[in-house]
Amino acid sequence: MQILFSTRLFSPSRLIALFAIFAFAGCSNEIPLEKAILGTWVQDTPVSMSAENLQTTTSDTVLTLKKNGEGRLSRVLNLQGATLPPEGISLNIDLQGQWRLQEGQLVQTAETASITPRTTDALTLKWADQLQAQADRAEPSIKTIVAADKKQLILQDIQTGTTDVYRRK
Repeated sequence: MQILFSTRLFSPSRLIALFAIFAFAGCSNEIPLEKAILGTWVQDTPVSMSAENLQTTTSDTVLTLKKNGEGRLSRVLNLQGATLPPEGISLNIDLQGQWRLQEGQLVQTAETASITPRTTDALTLKWADQLQAQADRAEPSIKTIVAADKKQLILQDIQTGTTDVYRRK
């Protein structure tokens, strides 16, 4: 079967334009989700929650997601409440492990957790030990990816409902 093209309909300039349209038809400014979330992200605003007479505030949060599936989260955790000293308790949290995408959600599995006190008083040491024991047996963290682009990453924890807003470092 032979197809004949009319030179009036398909001039060289029109053919070039058609090829350009087809070549770029699949392109968009959107980055695939897996690529968009890679890199190091920081939280500029502390995040606070209250439960059972305990106020928790996280700050200085840094999240790193590597292409090979390795991940790291570090932050400062401050606890205040009725049974704690007025200045509260301050701990460093460092989690390292693996991440993966599953149905538009970020699943993070901590393989190592380090909870260290920022002061050496007995109560802070006790809290650090208790939180370390919890972290060592923690289930994977699952977060819905609300937004991910070149500048911002927004994650919402499916268990707590808290939303973390990060900017690219």
